[in-house]
Amino acid sequence: MTLPTFRYHPDPIRSGSIVESGETCRCCEKGRGYIYSGPVYAEEDLDETICPWCIADGSAQEMFDASFVDGEAFPDSVPESAMEEISLRTPGYNAWQSEQWPASAAMRRRS
Repeated sequence: MTLPTFRYHPDPIRSGSIVESGETCRCCEKGRGYIYSGPVYAEEDLDETICPWCIADGSAQEMFDASFVDGEAFPDSVPESAMEEISLRTPGYNAWQSEQWPASAAMRRRS
């Protein structure tokens, strides 16, 4: 199965944010062979329970009021539309300190 494309995170397997898994997604209730292993900001514990397809289409955000990148990770120069796509429909990445989303990538790819 082909993974969804993420404009602002082009290789989430390489970054370790998406891993092969036999788990069933809590959102769509399908086992698609991959699961998201990055940070989830939600009231429920959703660690390694959401598939990349539900992140990409916004289903996970809608069902769990989840975001995947800390809203504080963006400089003021990043457009609201890019921040929304990155926070709500793009896999984040694990870091030992707060992530800082590359603003130049968000500015270049916003169109």
